[in-house]
Amino acid sequence: QLAAARQARPPDEAEIALSIAKPMLPKGQRAADAFLVMGHDSRLGQVLTNLLDNARSFAPRGGVIAVRVARQGPEIVLVVEDEGPGVPEHALERIFERFYTDRPEGSFGKNSGLGLSISKQIIDAHKGRIWAENRYGRAAAGASERPILGARFIVRLPVLPAGWTPPAGT
Repeated sequence: QLAAARQARPPDEAEIALSIAKPMLPKGQRAADAFLVMGHDSRLGQVLTNLLDNARSFAPRGGVIAVRVARQGPEIVLVVEDEGPGVPEHALERIFERFYTDRPEGSFGKNSGLGLSISKQIIDAHKGRIWAENRYGRAAAGASERPILGARFIVRLPVLPAGWTPPAGT
């Protein structure tokens, strides 16, 4: 089961569709604790902002950016998908390097090549993982290559252990 929301937007911008999967919880764990991570809220928020800004810069006018959040075992999984041109295979890891950009000259707005690098540093500091992959469609009849439908960014963060409480005095 999913809780879903859509963000209002101007007609020429990509729509953001959010879905949050209802977690399967261990016995005795409160639903309110299912998505808790130990971390710096504004830094983790910056990661989401960076991923959304990146997706917006590649999404076609009127496209959809899908954001999904789910609990998978001891981790929270955040997925941001766009309908842009995808990421060249040679750049799937390099896009997380400082100042790296692989955008055509004069297209897709302004960027510094820092957002994804900063996001990776933040996620690494929170003992998580972040990576990019392409979303593929089905190959046409007789074709060997599958079309790229867009990019997908995946963030995995460890959840707080069940029953965790902050140390006294914090």
